[in-house]
Amino acid sequence: MKPPSSSNGNQSTSNTKSLLESDIENIELQPLDTSKLHTSASDSSSNSNTTMSDTLLSNNSAFDDETETGSTNSATTTTNDNNIRIVDDDTTNFYFQQDNSFKSRFKRFFYLLWHGPLDPRDDPAPRISFSEFFEVLPDKFRARVPLPYRRALLVTYLLFWFGLCYNILVPYLTIPPYLSNDPSTHIYTLSCGPLQQFWKGKNGACGFNGSLCPEVTKSTDEAHPESDIFIRCPALCDRSSWTYSLIPIGDQRIKYRGYFVGGGSKVDDKLDDNQITNPYRGDSYPCGAGVHAGVISPFWGGCARISYNSKDRAYFKSAKGQYGVSDSIEFLSFFKFSYFFKNLRLPDQSSFNHCYDPRLVILVMNIILGLPVVYLGSGAVAYWTISICGFWTICLATDPPVDVDPNRTTDFAHLLSVALERFLPSCCILYVLWHVSAKRTLSQPVNVDGSNMKISYLSRVFLWYPMFWLGVLNNMTFDRLPVDRLTISDLKEQSGALLAVGSIVLTITTCAFIQAYKLWLSGRFRKYLFVYSMFVLGLVLLSQLPNLTLRVHHYILAMLLIPGCATRGRTALLFQGILLGLFLSGAARWGLAAIAETAESLRRDDPKGNIIPPLLTGYNNETGVLEWMNFSADVKLTKFTTMLYEKYSSISILVNDIEQYVGDKVESVNLRELFTTSADLKKEIEEALANGIKDENGDILIYLRIGRKVPNTNYYSDFSNAAVLKYPSGELTLPLPGMT
Repeated sequence: MKPPSSSNGNQSTSNTKSLLESDIENIELQPLDTSKLHTSASDSSSNSNTTMSDTLLSNNSAFDDETETGSTNSATTTTNDNNIRIVDDDTTNFYFQQDNSFKSRFKRFFYLLWHGPLDPRDDPAPRISFSEFFEVLPDKFRARVPLPYRRALLVTYLLFWFGLCYNILVPYLTIPPYLSNDPSTHIYTLSCGPLQQFWKGKNGACGFNGSLCPEVTKSTDEAHPESDIFIRCPALCDRSSWTYSLIPIGDQRIKYRGYFVGGGSKVDDKLDDNQITNPYRGDSYPCGAGVHAGVISPFWGGCARISYNSKDRAYFKSAKGQYGVSDSIEFLSFFKFSYFFKNLRLPDQSSFNHCYDPRLVILVMNIILGLPVVYLGSGAVAYWTISICGFWTICLATDPPVDVDPNRTTDFAHLLSVALERFLPSCCILYVLWHVSAKRTLSQPVNVDGSNMKISYLSRVFLWYPMFWLGVLNNMTFDRLPVDRLTISDLKEQSGALLAVGSIVLTITTCAFIQAYKLWLSGRFRKYLFVYSMFVLGLVLLSQLPNLTLRVHHYILAMLLIPGCATRGRTALLFQGILLGLFLSGAARWGLAAIAETAESLRRDDPKGNIIPPLLTGYNNETGVLEWMNFSADVKLTKFTTMLYEKYSSISILVNDIEQYVGDKVESVNLRELFTTSADLKKEIEEALANGIKDENGDILIYLRIGRKVPNTNYYSDFSNAAVLKYPSGELTLPLPGMT
């Protein structure tokens, strides 16, 4: 058939239109030559197939297989699987119209915001030009080394990596520390926090007159009651020795700081030739006190030698801390127990083995050995290898969920059990995150449009990899910020918390806007806007559940934000790396904790408020009688609470945080009689009056707290805040409202 002649204009126009419609309907998923899509109108007259160039705009980037269709009035925009956007003349006019009125610009802005750019792009981070040799080296490596050899090399490398870590870490966790000349000497392996062998706990946990504490001194050889105690402390006790639950010291409420009272490296009161610190109050955390005194390294941990021969002390002054830790807590009254550190060197030149914590060695080694995998490996190999390495680095080295004492053979097995319990669900989540986000960011894009895009391996090494470890090391990085939990009560108790939270929110918001713009450039803004709208709606619904508090743990925050990082640029590498590390930090250390928790679980070891302590009302200096009310006027008793209070019928009085009086169904106690009939208490008060800290009237401070107790048991209610008695003048300052 001959082509239509120029004289048949109407017929030619009709045939051309039919041909255009047929071409559009029969578009196939094949790469298009973009040079032909932009041919001029004059060239189109010579070939009817090129008439589509007036209505097609191409995308030169390799984009994911998505189809998006949007319409505004008569303008229709379609993105096929080859990312070729087909727009009619009305759409083009809407984009490029020159009407600059406010209404037109307003419409144009929201049209562009909703539909995205005409030419959506999601290019990988450009290669670094001055390092071209290192950028192409991984490609040359894969081109020259066959796949089976690369797999064998990877397996061999991973086995070498595993063996190196095993030989360094496992002996520390399974072989008890020992003294070379006397292996029978017991060395206690401690955590950075409290240990019941050294102190049972706060309030009445140590029993009447502190008879249950410190247990460690009662377990020494009876023939050597003055024996020193040897301890081994882990690394990172500069911050891990903080208390996150309220501990009362006199009239102070201690929380969110290191728990060590008195002490210091400057010896003022020489008690022993080997003494290297002032005495610490007996309930101070030993490893935290060791770091404060400079005896224990916060980087490597180590062994130390302590002595309880200092016994009771008249006061404990605050002292400057070493290694940048805060000054110790001051307590200017007497306390029943104390200890000090002694020189670790022994006269017989004995040496200590398995004292130093290798966790930082393991960390540095894993970071270095992971570099070749990230640099030379594919996106999948890098993602899975480094993620699994990060998970087990947290569980076994940097922030283990279980404290391991090598003297107890089951501890290491328990640690492995807990880690494996969390590993499988974490891998399932990692699989989902890989497919929804990380695969696009880390892998080489498929160039379906004829372009030749290459990922930047150096960007992966210098951006994604360091940020990943920054997130993994959350306990060394972000946990150092003055933010514990995002609850109103916690934020009020920490100085600087509101400023820190404001900075965090500002940073996250800025990053979210940057990544939203990247998603818009890639033409997927609408889809992710819908996804995150569902996320927000779900969180709002969860926050309305009765008797539960919404808790967006950092592993949950990472899971929510990683899908929004599904782009290929440098920002995605940065954000995705740190979020992936935060996810692993939360999942490995704390497990997949609930997103909604009860108020009871959030209190930790803080006062529960279930049983209200009696209310101190006054002290009669003439008679020496301290009085209290069993119930204040605002306490409403029901049948159940009445039965509960009848069960807690005894009254417990703490004198300087040690239980010194227990009476059943009483409403007063004679303190003068108490201070003279208790031999230990009488001795401590007399020593404090002679050598302690006194005011201008010669009075010492005595702190009194009152609580309830089930008779003949160790079950206590919460205690009151401390009343302050100036003794012997008898001036009493009643306690502030609240419980301890």
